[in-house]
Amino acid sequence: MTIAKKKRVSFSTGIRVNPKHWNTKAARLKMVRGKEKEYRDINKRLAAFSEIAQDIYIEYDNGKRLDRNTFLEQLAYRSGRKDPPRSAATTLFGFIEQFIETEQSKPTAKRGTWKKYITVFNHLREFAADQGKESLDFSDINWEFRSQFINWLYSPPRSHSQNNAAKIITVTKQFMSEAGKRGLHSNTIYNQTGFGLRRTKVKNKVRLTFAELEDLAAVDLSDTPRLERVRDLFLVGCFTGARFSDWHKVSREHILKEPEGELLQIVTKKVGNRVVIPVFPILKGILDKYEYQLPDISIQKFNAYIKEVCQLVLKDSQFQRIYSKGGQTKTEIVEKWERVSSHAARRSFASNFWEAGIPAALLMQITGHATEKQFFEYIDISQEQAARQFAKMALEVLKKRE
Repeated sequence: MTIAKKKRVSFSTGIRVNPKHWNTKAARLKMVRGKEKEYRDINKRLAAFSEIAQDIYIEYDNGKRLDRNTFLEQLAYRSGRKDPPRSAATTLFGFIEQFIETEQSKPTAKRGTWKKYITVFNHLREFAADQGKESLDFSDINWEFRSQFINWLYSPPRSHSQNNAAKIITVTKQFMSEAGKRGLHSNTIYNQTGFGLRRTKVKNKVRLTFAELEDLAAVDLSDTPRLERVRDLFLVGCFTGARFSDWHKVSREHILKEPEGELLQIVTKKVGNRVVIPVFPILKGILDKYEYQLPDISIQKFNAYIKEVCQLVLKDSQFQRIYSKGGQTKTEIVEKWERVSSHAARRSFASNFWEAGIPAALLMQITGHATEKQFFEYIDISQEQAARQFAKMALEVLKKRE
């Protein structure tokens, strides 16, 4: 990576590898037989270093304010190679900066978590600047702040949804709570009833039914290999319920042989849970097709290409989108293919198998939802579909009692 005046810098990751197995062009290890798991894990660690370096570069105005020493120092802190210096925080903003640095330097740090903290901190700083303030103190977080901040989030050009605003308020309350635990303030207004913001029910994302997935699997894409690979990966997600970040784990080494058939075991990246999933015929066919080495593609390209695929199959399919903008709930009819992304695969898995009669408690073991309330808010099931499913299951119960 280059910074400031295009000078190259060196940073030790602490990882030692066999030079024969190194791909200089890709800056990653080659997949060597017998070392696939070890080398895949190392490549993931190297990718994490790369993401951290890019984040630092972007946060410092694309390198304009970033010198060599600052870059190396931040990289050492955020990768956990060095503990950042500590001083007592005297303001809320001072504490948030320290809190984020601590979260980034943890060996178990998850990028998605501290990126969320940075996003909320940026909102707070922009809000303070619009109020003519350089910083916010702990005592500034009161009911007047809540009202003004929420209205600011709803106002153009931000026009946040109610759910986004609710998340931002929740993280702000978390900052206050963490500071309070450290004895930095005695303000408890943020904990009063109603200070948070209630989330509203929306329907922004789609799911594909089993019938639509069958049509998707049947379409001939052999003339466009990039679309064929993406279609196959999407079907993997639809029949495993795994997140996009875990699809690469669907390989031969994760298959368990059981008398009832093959099972797939995955330790999820996001929460670290171990899940076990039956290997359905369509999944088995795709794994055999790629010899258990699924295609590798970025999330950006995947989400662009899967829309092309679905436009071929779902060109006449529409759905009612319910969304929130500027705190107002709105509806519109949109083409289903326009809204399909990698996440639609996981939602399709949960929705389709629940509709087919699989109990929510079993599906939650795979999706990772902690409560049935969360699960039913997640799946794409209308009230009419839920009523039909209830009637079907209730009749089966009544028949058994006869």
